[in-house]
Amino acid sequence: MDKRQKINDWAKLNKIPGKIQAVFTAEPEGGDWRYILREVKGKKNLAWEGIPDEPLPENLQKIEVQLEKEHLRFFKKQIMQIIFRSDGGGGYGVLIQAALNTPEQSRAYKTFLEYLQRMHPEILCAHSVQTKPIFPFDTSNPPPAMQYILHKGFGSEYIKLASTELCFHILDWLPKSKGTYLRLGEKLREWLHPAKDDRLLSCHCGGAAESIQLCKSFKDVHCLDVREWAKLSFTQNVNRLQIKNARFYREKLDEVWIKKFFASEINKGKWTILLNPTKGELLTQPLTQAIASTKPERVVHIIGDLENAAKETNRWRSCGYVLRKIMPIEWHPNIRRLDLAMLFVPDRAGLLGRKASMKPKKNPKLNYAPKYREK
Repeated sequence: MDKRQKINDWAKLNKIPGKIQAVFTAEPEGGDWRYILREVKGKKNLAWEGIPDEPLPENLQKIEVQLEKEHLRFFKKQIMQIIFRSDGGGGYGVLIQAALNTPEQSRAYKTFLEYLQRMHPEILCAHSVQTKPIFPFDTSNPPPAMQYILHKGFGSEYIKLASTELCFHILDWLPKSKGTYLRLGEKLREWLHPAKDDRLLSCHCGGAAESIQLCKSFKDVHCLDVREWAKLSFTQNVNRLQIKNARFYREKLDEVWIKKFFASEINKGKWTILLNPTKGELLTQPLTQAIASTKPERVVHIIGDLENAAKETNRWRSCGYVLRKIMPIEWHPNIRRLDLAMLFVPDRAGLLGRKASMKPKKNPKLNYAPKYREK
C-alpha cells in the first residue's frame, strides 16, 4: 500500500483532524551497514545488514574479501559485528565489536586497521568497542543500560556529516539513512515559522543536529537526552560552530524534570516543545499533563507508531491541545515506515469544548396531514 494512502486511511479510521502535509523526504545519500554474526539453522556466519533492497557498496564488498584472507583469520573468528556509520556523502566511520583475547587476535586486528587506513580513504575513522553485557548492539537503538568502553584505532571519534558543519560521535544515535535527517532542521524552521523571542525545548534529542540547526531561528535552544554519547555530539557541535544560545541537559524526561525546569523564572516565555521518543513509545499520561500545564505555544510530537500516534492525539486533546497539521517524514524510500510530525497548539478558540457540547439535531416533525377545503 502507498505510504501516503496508509496515513490517510489511519486518519480517517481514527477520526484524526488536522491538515496532512506532503511527505517530507530527501535523497538517501548513503546509509549505515553492519557486518554482523548471525545464527541460522544452528550455524553462525557473518552477514551484511543495511537499508532493505539497497545493494552493498563496492568498497564494503572489497573489505569483506580482505577479511577472508588467511592472515586475518584470528581476527575474523572473534568478530561480533563491524558497523559502518555513514556520513551521508560516501564516507564511513567504522566501529568494531570483537572479543580480542590473545596476542594473535590483537595483531590481526591491527593489521586490519592498517589495511583500512592504507587502502580505503573513505574510511574516516576506525575504533573498537567493548560492552557490558557482551552482545551485538544497534547504534540506531542502543540499550540504555549497556556500558561501553571505546578504544581508539585511528581518526577522530566524531564523524562530520556531509554537506553540513555538523558531526556526531561514532556511538551516538542517528538514523541509518542520513539524507532526510540532514535537512530536518531547516524543514522544521519552514514549518513552524518561529518568532525571534520563541524558545525551543527539544526532548529525546540524541545529538540534536536538527535542534542546533534551529539555533539562529529561536531565542535559545535547550536539549534533553539521557545518553552520554548524545551530549558528546552536542558539545562538539556547539563548540566548533561557536553557538552561544544552546544548552544540553543529560537527564531523563519525566514530569518532575518538566516541573522543575519551568518553575525557574529564567525559563518563562513562549516555548515550542519538540518530542521524539525512542521507537515511537507513548509518553505517560502524567508527563503529557505536566508538559501541557506549562502552556507551550506549540508541541511538535514526532512518532512512528500509528496506533500510538492516535493515542497521543487523544491525550493532547484531553489536555486542551488541538492538532493543527501533520507532516509525514520518510527517512528512506525503501523503509516502509513513515514517522509523523504532529503539531499541537492550545485550543484558544474553544473548539474541543464546542464539539463536546454539540448534540445532533433532530429532524423537525413535518405535518403531512391533508388539508380539506370546506365545500
